[in-house]
Amino acid sequence: MFCVIFTITTLVSSILQLCMGQVTDTNSHIINRGVVVLIAIITITLFDKIKHRSKILSYLIPYSISMSIVFAYVWITGFWEELHPNAYRDIFLNFTVVSIVMAGAITAKDYIKAKSNVMKKENNL
Repeated sequence: MFCVIFTITTLVSSILQLCMGQVTDTNSHIINRGVVVLIAIITITLFDKIKHRSKILSYLIPYSISMSIVFAYVWITGFWEELHPNAYRDIFLNFTVVSIVMAGAITAKDYIKAKSNVMKKENNL
């Protein structure tokens, strides 16, 4: 999963950069993208594994953990590399949008799975 998401994000980023006239990407930017993708994979796994009685808490807990990790990573990165003035805002917006999409996808998957199980039970009776 990491390889697929990292490849897609790298290709999309490269295409956007070329369209904007930037023909090179730095190694540190690629490594940073890899770390952020790894955190995103951990988030997806947490969304899928952490099940709480409250559906909201099932998504809020992994989101909070992941945002803490990603903000800490951006802060640590600032020690050896100059951060973009909007680095925290950008990572917050990117991670939040992806988290909302993933929460929606997992909710839809769970709904379809539950509906399928109900139909199977009805057909067996």
